[in-house]
Amino acid sequence: MKRYIYLLRHGETEFGKEKRYLGHIDCNLSSEGKYQAMRLGDIFKENKMEIKSIFSSDLIRCKDTIKLVFPEREVTYLRELREINMGIWDGLTFEEVKSKYAEDYINRGENISSFIPSNGESFIQCQMRAIAVFKEIICSTTGNIAICSHSGFIRALLCNLLNKDLKEIFDIKQSYGGINIITFDNYNFVVEGINLKNVTC
Repeated sequence: MKRYIYLLRHGETEFGKEKRYLGHIDCNLSSEGKYQAMRLGDIFKENKMEIKSIFSSDLIRCKDTIKLVFPEREVTYLRELREINMGIWDGLTFEEVKSKYAEDYINRGENISSFIPSNGESFIQCQMRAIAVFKEIICSTTGNIAICSHSGFIRALLCNLLNKDLKEIFDIKQSYGGINIITFDNYNFVVEGINLKNVTC
């Protein structure tokens, strides 16, 4: 039986307008982010989309998003659904990293797949984590699923499902409050929609 997996990016954060590295650091949703989350909730209601299980990153920006999308529903929060770990860069602006860690900043740009900031993880490591938890969620559930996570995590997972090289990771657009649709028929995963703002059922 065909199953639908709705992979959601959290709403805009309080740092949403800034060019800042946000990994495992916690931050709140902005007012716009809360609106985006409520709009996601409206989409699921209007389309009467049946969701059997709901999962989310345990970081505040995802927890607050999923509570607004599915109020009063049980949610399983998993650390494994967190954003890529940016280590000592976490919370710093692009300009601060460029100034404090100039050589590493250049190295990451040249080796986006494998570069690891101090105390952080690479996109390869993030992708392996994403694939593992995604398969675990699929195998431990039935029916349609909603998962709320982060742009880096989602892009890394989609690269795998689309057979794309991680060097192309930023070619996959992920807007705040965007929806990605993946279907599973017990044999194959198919990416049916990326970064959607609405869904027609």
